Amino acid sequence: MASSLAEDPLTDEQREEIAQFLKRRVKFGTPESKQAALRFVPRTSDVIISAAPKAGMTWMCQICHQLRTGGDMQFKEITQVVPFLELTGELGMNCDAEQRAEPRLFKTHFFESACPKGARYIVIYRHPYDIVLSHYNFLGGWMFERDAIDVNHFVQQVMLKEPFPQADTSTARQGNLLFNHFMSWWLRRHDPNVLFVFYESMRENLEREVRRIAAFLGADEGSVPVAVEHSTYEYMFANRSQFDDNLLKTARNVHMGLPPSAGLTHGKVASAGGNRARLNERSRALLDNAWSRICEPVTGAVDYDAFRALLHVECCK
Repeated sequence: MASSLAEDPLTDEQREEIAQFLKRRVKFGTPESKQAALRFVPRTSDVIISAAPKAGMTWMCQICHQLRTGGDMQFKEITQVVPFLELTGELGMNCDAEQRAEPRLFKTHFFESACPKGARYIVIYRHPYDIVLSHYNFLGGWMFERDAIDVNHFVQQVMLKEPFPQADTSTARQGNLLFNHFMSWWLRRHDPNVLFVFYESMRENLEREVRRIAAFLGADEGSVPVAVEHSTYEYMFANRSQFDDNLLKTARNVHMGLPPSAGLTHGKVASAGGNRARLNERSRALLDNAWSRICEPVTGAVDYDAFRALLHVECCK
């Protein structure tokens, strides 16, 4: 086991490439915008969508917006109609503003401890293997040259070593942001104001999950068919420019030291997180070990599949 938990060796050039990427990424948002998000006071009717990065938040935003509007697609990009709490300052948006339909929707990567209190919440979970692959695919070709950083170096040196945001340390166990985000919402699993949705469940039966989400939002059942249609992979891929985060890229690229057009042709909508075969034995062992250290002691679930089964029995029926 000791050898399988060792990290893949890095050359000096590879180490420098990762260091430069991390320096760029830390400039993506500003402390001022994050602090404004932490001060935000939501309405009791508001719905905040919380997920670890690349767990399916854009998909959930589309589902919820379609349900509340009955099919509105008159937006340049989804972030215009579902504000990103931590980044509203970067886009000149006002969290307190009215939105084009009720309930107001917001998205965030905040842990439960930092998430503005008093609203309703939708929490999305996805298999860690697929999250790390999707995250790599999203950032490669934007914040670093595609393949300049090996996927397994990315997993081992970035995803498993992410520092905790300042405001989120109160619920963090020793480990990394991904698994601690999972666990930060665990104690809210019986809260009627929190809906848990699994990415895999949406892929297995989209209509069933959209109906669950509609019931939670209090949306008109008549909106379900169009919400399902507009949230399929085929529909979102055909309209992918509305989901590619290009507004944020345009606003922040220069601040990160990137060319203004970096990543603008790099699509976000994909059919899956990626080929799990790209994860080598060491990356899988390190991800599994992180689960064993952080998630299993809290939930009793030995792995993600067991966790999904457990949460389904408790609150995802």
